[in-house]
Amino acid sequence: MPDARSDKGRFRPGQSGNPLGRPRIVLAVRDLARAHTEAAIDTLAEIMQDQEAPAAARISAAAEILSRGHGRPVDQRVLLAMSAQIDRPMNARDLSTRDIIDLIVERSPGLLE
Repeated sequence: MPDARSDKGRFRPGQSGNPLGRPRIVLAVRDLARAHTEAAIDTLAEIMQDQEAPAAARISAAAEILSRGHGRPVDQRVLLAMSAQIDRPMNARDLSTRDIIDLIVERSPGLLE
């Protein structure tokens, strides 16, 4: 059987690094978890609306619901620091988290020392 990778370490056309695909158990667990999505959201909504529940639990439930419906918010302090250091205008929503981290590290020498 020929090597699946070329001399440069890349997979040859038609070859896969995972020829058997994703393990079935992972797919089964994912499908089982997804089957409970509606109940999980209902539970979070109940906790959020329960006036007797601790405030921290209500806030946490509300934050989880919002993050599922609208995505996690971008830290505004990071955006301000980036915009002050980047020469070109950018829409932060077009950047991945990795892009944002790379830009901060690149523009802030000694930050991680």
